[in-house]
Amino acid sequence: MLDFDTPGNGLADEAGEAVETAARQVQARLRPRGPARPAAARYRLSRYDIPVRLADGAALLFNARTRSLILLSEGEAWAYRDLAGQGDFGTADVADRLLLQALIGGGHAVGAGVDELALVRQSYEATRAAKGSLTLTIAPTMACNFACGYCFQGLNKPTKKMTPDVQDAIIDFVKAKKDLKALSIIWYGGEPLMGRDSIFRLSDRLIAYCDKNKIAYSAGIVSNAWFLTAETAAQLHTRRVRWVQVTIDGDRDTHDKMRPLTSGGRTFDRILDNIEQALDETAMSIQARVNVGISNVERADAMLDDFAARRLGQRGNFGVYFAPIEASTPESGSAFTEKLSRADFNRKVLALEGKARQLGFAGIQTPPSGFSGMCVAASNSGYVVAGNGDVHKCWETAHDPSKRTGSIFEPSRLHDSVNATLWSQWTPFDNATCRDCKILPMCGGFCAHRFIYADPEEAALPCPSWKWNTAEYVFARAKDLGVVREDQWLASEATVEAKQSGERQSAASLQASQARVLEKVSELHGRRFDRDQLFVGETALERAEAPVAP
Repeated sequence: MLDFDTPGNGLADEAGEAVETAARQVQARLRPRGPARPAAARYRLSRYDIPVRLADGAALLFNARTRSLILLSEGEAWAYRDLAGQGDFGTADVADRLLLQALIGGGHAVGAGVDELALVRQSYEATRAAKGSLTLTIAPTMACNFACGYCFQGLNKPTKKMTPDVQDAIIDFVKAKKDLKALSIIWYGGEPLMGRDSIFRLSDRLIAYCDKNKIAYSAGIVSNAWFLTAETAAQLHTRRVRWVQVTIDGDRDTHDKMRPLTSGGRTFDRILDNIEQALDETAMSIQARVNVGISNVERADAMLDDFAARRLGQRGNFGVYFAPIEASTPESGSAFTEKLSRADFNRKVLALEGKARQLGFAGIQTPPSGFSGMCVAASNSGYVVAGNGDVHKCWETAHDPSKRTGSIFEPSRLHDSVNATLWSQWTPFDNATCRDCKILPMCGGFCAHRFIYADPEEAALPCPSWKWNTAEYVFARAKDLGVVREDQWLASEATVEAKQSGERQSAASLQASQARVLEKVSELHGRRFDRDQLFVGETALERAEAPVAP
């Protein structure tokens, strides 16, 4: 047995050093310290354990709650399967005491009376309700100079920019948070750099206030990088913008077809030139998001070669990740026809992710450190502010006034609207598929927007890539660390068929979640709401309706 990835380990990048460090930590953990404590009378295997069988009879064992990953020999794998068939067990039932210690130490075995689902829910709710921090996603304009056919905002975008009174109201909103310890800003659009004057002005005022009051300040930006010149990058960096997310959708010809200017002009070369300059001139981290669909899936490999030819990996903090083109709103345009099936996407993306790691554009495969679904939409301390002052909970609704939760000019009422209550009452723990999911402690529902506003018959379903590639990601992590070899992969363990982490969301499971949210919101507001009103938005939700029958 090799326990090479235990909870809390700070693994080094080099596999040998990581394994050696982990081994020392395991030895230290297994060494008795002080008076022996009585062991729990009975144990059971964790509900969040995910075994991945290997071709030679050994197995990898990953726990989604503790993130522990251990390698079991063939004999230990058999012993583990025997324990799985027993339900609960005592120490006398395990002949290999080192195996038992490793299982307990990594959270793979827990006390028979432990309610792990309750523990995960407590952690989720504590994270959701954490005080002292505030995350604002600010869109200085929803205008954009690109005409991406699959954009969830649609192509008919407003052109107005944020006015000074909205900026003043944002400052007042931040100042009203008397217990604030940390402020995080995400600049968003449209294309936010079309409103960069607002970014510069607001940044200066927010930074000055935070510095004066010893509030930690951080910022990032989601941009198409057309305006991200060396000068603009330097201006952003001086205003503590430390990361940039840029979308690039394939090699030159493919990207230029999918992400042209509104005039039809090409964009690829200018984006890459700007990225080079920003990396050379600043310490900003730039993450390239690649939206993968039918039109570009075969050209993403050539795109990685383009990045390598420009030496982006050597220029600074540059990384790449892949996301599926999916329809998340009715305005998603070509996304409805561009999207690959999730099975096809996840099969294709494995090879792309592997090449990205080989080229230095991605690190060792790592599970999320927290709940990946804990975005501004799910967090109690997250808000999205549009250029006109409308406040939302999710940036995928920022283009749609009917989904707003309130106005920055009325901060005391931001939690009163029906739209606001929809977000506050949603929880993955009301969804049976989420509750039974083995990666719930990492996922946390992944995308609240898809549970609340998406039409399950048309829009994309939730479930992150970890749900579709669980075994592949566990194996990739072990392989990156040098603990397993490529020839140990067992084809029958492919997650698309084996479903090691459980069933995935379906149209029916999403409809059940929407019904539960509407039921809870109806009880709170004393009015009955249905799904038709949900999709119409604020005008239907806020008007008086018949009281709910007792």
